[in-house]
Formats: sequence, structure tokens, C-alpha cells
Amino acid sequence: MMVIKALSKQLFGAKYERVGKSLLTCLILFLAVNAAEMHLSIAPSVLFLTATAFSMGTMWQTLDSARNQEFLKGFFLLPFACGQMTLLVALAFSGYTLITKTSVLLALFFSVGKWSTAQIMTALLCACNGCLMAAAGYAMMGRQRRRPALWPVERKFCGAWPLLFWWGGMLCAIFLVRELPVFIVILSVSLLLSVLLLRAADDYAFYRPAAVRVPAIRSAGTGNVFLYLLRCLATNRSYLLNTAGLCGIAAALPFILGPLEGLNVLPLGFAILCMNTPLCVLLSRDPGLEQAVRMLPGQAGRFCIRYGLFLFLVHMGVSGVYLASWELGRGGVGGEEILAALLIAMQSAVLSVLLEWRFPIRGWKIESDLWHHPRKYIVPLLMMLAAGGMGIWPGSVWILGGILSAEIPGLWWAAGRM
Repeated sequence: MMVIKALSKQLFGAKYERVGKSLLTCLILFLAVNAAEMHLSIAPSVLFLTATAFSMGTMWQTLDSARNQEFLKGFFLLPFACGQMTLLVALAFSGYTLITKTSVLLALFFSVGKWSTAQIMTALLCACNGCLMAAAGYAMMGRQRRRPALWPVERKFCGAWPLLFWWGGMLCAIFLVRELPVFIVILSVSLLLSVLLLRAADDYAFYRPAAVRVPAIRSAGTGNVFLYLLRCLATNRSYLLNTAGLCGIAAALPFILGPLEGLNVLPLGFAILCMNTPLCVLLSRDPGLEQAVRMLPGQAGRFCIRYGLFLFLVHMGVSGVYLASWELGRGGVGGEEILAALLIAMQSAVLSVLLEWRFPIRGWKIESDLWHHPRKYIVPLLMMLAAGGMGIWPGSVWILGGILSAEIPGLWWAAGRM
């Protein structure tokens, strides 16, 4: 209990203030959606899948956070009982994920749909199962092992293939098992299996120092900001996976937005695809880099210009996939659509850089706090308003282009003066 309490204080604050903030956010969201009388018909399998997948992904991000290694290093300097550390750390991080991240999503689902008590409890059980499955999978994918006598067993049952069968079996159970009691039994078995795997894992399974896990991002070189940003993208799996996921969404988005009629919805896709959260919080994620940039004279403007250009190229690359998919599936891509993609990519890059420079995120505990921060929705919402104007009045594309061409020099000059 001391380990869980110490970790909880690190994650929630000295007085657990984040617990109250998260629960208050869930309550406000639930009441606001209920007051708006927004009701949707959602299948229980969609609720269970969302609770499981979102909890798994967030839990994996939490465990893979570089900031966690600092927490765990302090614990391993103190005496602890062998065979308990991995399970205790998994329970502490599961509580953090469920309270601060999954609870907001579940509050939204519970407010827009009509659910029975059994379905609500099953959804909560799915969220817990997703967290522990991610923790067990993360431990199984680790390089270190626990007891030498169990090495042949661990070597046989630890790896990617058992995880794929396990997670695939849970996915099939969510969609194929119709009887709720039977599904609850399957969830209970999965939870028990996760606990047993975590008890049998090495005590250092979650301790993976950044110097061992990934190549060093900062290295001696020419000091080129653009090369630094490329190394960040190449050596950080979160950046790569998020960008690859956006490319996958861009390829599928025309088949989702295309059937909608009465409005030119093609520009809305550009606004959705500009939400590359990890790349837009580069300074917030690395306080040392921010301090170095702010201290050196004349570096703010140089860095912001290159950072904005880098974001523009990434956004435009993803938008290019979206345009190609739209042309292949729907057709009708012309000069105005390409111009809209250029304008939205450039405007979102400018706003993201200025927002990151003027209002960096402070007081975060782990990287997932950055990626789920509400600030990430500001630029996409503004771009969706601009895209909606383009859909209603195509001539607004040229107006937005004129505004952007007039404001960018002033914005970069202001960035250089900061």
C-alpha cells in the first residue's frame, strides 16, 4: 500500500487534487450533454470496445512515458518485496488512467445513450480489463525476465504472438458473445490472467531508461533545427504512430464524409487531420529545449519559423493522402481543394506554434497528460469553423488566403521579438 500511495501522490498530486478535478469534469460533461438532450442509439459492443481499446492505448502510453522512469528509479533505490512491484505499479497506473482519462470518455457515452446498470458495470469492467491487459502485455514485451528457473516458460509464452491471440480473442468476444453473463465471465478470466502474468513478471519490467529504449535525440551536429525535428520524428514511436494513424484516417475519411450531402464536406477533413498532438507539444514535452531556445538571443524567431514549416509539411503530407484517397474514391479534386488544403495546413501550423510558444503546458506528470490536454482541440475547432465557411461559400478560400498572406509576416516578426 505504501508503494501505491507514493505513486498515487506522484500522479494525482500531494493532496490527490487531480482526482477531484477529473470527477468534476466528468460531472459537468454528463450534466451538459443531458441538458442539451443529445441522445444516440449505440450498440453495447461499441461501448465495450471503446472502453477496452481506449483504456489499453492510454495505459500503454502511461507506462511508456519517459517521466515514469524517474519515479520508478527512486522506488528501486529503496528495499521492496520481490514479486510485488510490477503488480502494484500496474494497479497505481491503472487507477490513474481510469480516473483521469477513461472516466471522461465513459461519462460522454453514459450521457448520450440509455444503458442498464449491468451494461454500465460491464463497461467499467472492460476499462479495468483494458488497463491490466496493456500492463501485462507491456511487461511481457520487456527484455528482462524474473526467475532463471522459469526462463524456458517465459521464453515460450512471452512475446507478440500470445498477445495478439489474447487481444484478438477479447475483440471477438466483444462482438460475438451476446449473453452478458457469459461475457462477464470472459472478462473475469482475462482479468485473472493479467494479474497472474503481472505477479510472475520481473520487478523491473516497467523500468526502461530512455537511454536504453531509444537512440538519443540530441546529438552533436550542425545545430540545424529542421534536422533536430526530423530526428525527433524518427526516434520517437509516439510521433511516428500518431502520424501513421493520421495517414490511415486520411485514407478512410473520404468514405465517411463523402456520403454526406448538402454541404461541401471535403475541407472538414483538412481540419480533422491537423490534430497531430505529439508534434504540437514539442516545447511542452521538453522543458530543457524550451529553456535553451528562450535564453539564446534571436533563437525564438528562427526556431518558430522552422518549427512552423516542419508542422506545415507534416500536415500537408497527411492532407495529400486525404486528397489522393478522395480523388480515387469520390473524384472532383481541383485547384480550390488543393488551395484549401494548403491554407488550412499553413494556418494550423502557425496557430499551433504560436500557441505552444505563448501558452506551453505546465504541471504535467506524464506524456499522456500532454496528448490528452484540452488545448489540443483549440486549433482543430478554429480550422473546422474555417472549413465550414469554405463548404458554405467556396469564395471564402481566397479570402482566407489573403488574410493568411497578410498575417504570417507579422506573426513571425512578433515571434522573433518574443
